[in-house]
Amino acid sequence: MSKDSRNSCGAYLPERYKHQIEAKKRRRLLKKVAAITAVIAVAALVYGFLTGSLISPLSRDLQTLPTPADLSPEMSLSPAPAPLLTLLNVDTTAADTPPLDTGTDNPAGSVSGMISLDNAMTLVRRDYPEVAYSLVSANLTNQVGNSTFYQFWIHRSESSPADPGFPVFIDAYTGDPYTPGQENAGISAGWAKNLVREVFSIPASDRIRVRYDTDPDSIPAWIFDVYRDNTTIISGSLDTNTGQIASFSRSVSRAGRPADPTLDMSMAQKIADRYIVERNGAPLPVNMSEQRYESFGFGEAGAGYYVFTYTRIVQNIPCDYDGFTISVDSVTGEITEYNRRWYSPDNAFSVAVDSPVKKYEAIYSIQQRAQEIFPDSSTGLRIISAEIRWKDRHPSGVIPRPGSISAAWKVQFDDDTIRSQGWLSPATAWVDGRTGKVLEMDYRH
Repeated sequence: MSKDSRNSCGAYLPERYKHQIEAKKRRRLLKKVAAITAVIAVAALVYGFLTGSLISPLSRDLQTLPTPADLSPEMSLSPAPAPLLTLLNVDTTAADTPPLDTGTDNPAGSVSGMISLDNAMTLVRRDYPEVAYSLVSANLTNQVGNSTFYQFWIHRSESSPADPGFPVFIDAYTGDPYTPGQENAGISAGWAKNLVREVFSIPASDRIRVRYDTDPDSIPAWIFDVYRDNTTIISGSLDTNTGQIASFSRSVSRAGRPADPTLDMSMAQKIADRYIVERNGAPLPVNMSEQRYESFGFGEAGAGYYVFTYTRIVQNIPCDYDGFTISVDSVTGEITEYNRRWYSPDNAFSVAVDSPVKKYEAIYSIQQRAQEIFPDSSTGLRIISAEIRWKDRHPSGVIPRPGSISAAWKVQFDDDTIRSQGWLSPATAWVDGRTGKVLEMDYRH
């Protein structure tokens, strides 16, 4: 067997076999290359699907959506922790509030179930009318409570430019007003609505709106309004802890009323007496201190209403503040107004004793002090009344300490200047019933 000089290590093969072997090698190489190419292609396909680099018609459509950074607030699927958007801005330096600019990002109507900005503004204006308050701005926020709110920044029209104003919140889905802290009230907003509906027998077709009031000049209360066909028919307040109705006023239709009352004063008083017992569960120690008939106003035709003022009695001495004021329709006998003032606990009153200071001594002390204030008016000074009363008026929200309310002489008087000016009220002064010291005097010209 001879050997090929070009392949000294291999066996000799005829040329035709060499060509066949080379062809087979090329075919095997091509198959390997094809297989490797196929594997690479499959790997590329899998990688493309996993990484999203493979672009299909669906993926191209998805890529046209904005990224989270590009989403406008109203398009966000989850609310941001900060205020979402500014809906309007008003120039507070202008003398007159310009028309509100809602801008182009107003989400009103773009989110299912959300009330419009215009409707929210209408709700705000019920509590803050345009004649007294201006709207500075409105934001959509979820920074308070557990819901989404329209936050309106309100500015009192007569306040100084330095006054920062205050925020007012409207639930963006229910339209209910929200006051920070109302969740701490003893009675929830829903419970307050149910109480109002029950007390006044409100039909389901009428709408009830409640607002938590934390005015520093008054006791915290749920303020409620009852609407029938967008008309307010009852407004009032109830205690946030007990749910007791503190006050209310009904609207009275003037149409078709007779010119004269169909009830007399005594019949109306019996209705008022009975209503106090019904509303408070038992008779209370009160005395009738004033009763009068009122017309509906100048130029108003038709019968009016009776007004009765009741004074709380403690240890046979009348209070100066606590009591009731009730109005009765002179035609229907319906209670049209009710105001309950019963803020001092029984233990806040001191033990009543006979005053060592006589009535004339209290009057003399007042005359002396009045002469010091307005010397020229001393000759025309007239005493209107002087009686022992509990000096029980105190700042709202303050519970007086036990025994801190004492009895004193309450003296009311006027003079020539006060009588000549119809808008001036009589002066009022208090004299300590034990020492004769002038405790307080409100005497103005």
